Amino acid sequence: MIASPPVAKDFEYPVAIREKDLLTVPSFRLEAHELCTTCGERFGIGYLRISRRETEMTLVAAELPGKLKEILAKDHRQDREHRHFIELG
Repeated sequence: MIASPPVAKDFEYPVAIREKDLLTVPSFRLEAHELCTTCGERFGIGYLRISRRETEMTLVAAELPGKLKEILAKDHRQDREHRHFIELG
């Protein structure tokens, strides 16, 4: 099981998690899916915990796929495997 980072009660932490690991992460709210354009591995993008700042999170969520694509491309440029848990915040 993937360990969740410590988060405050009132905070949602944006992360990407390998699709095959999604069911092992408690308190994860899935917002979108994204593919690595190089190897095709699928990731779920979302938040740990539920926050009261839904409007703010919706605006930030639109930027998360781009951040994830940059991280995945960098993994391939540096010839390393994708991590199971990727911080997007």
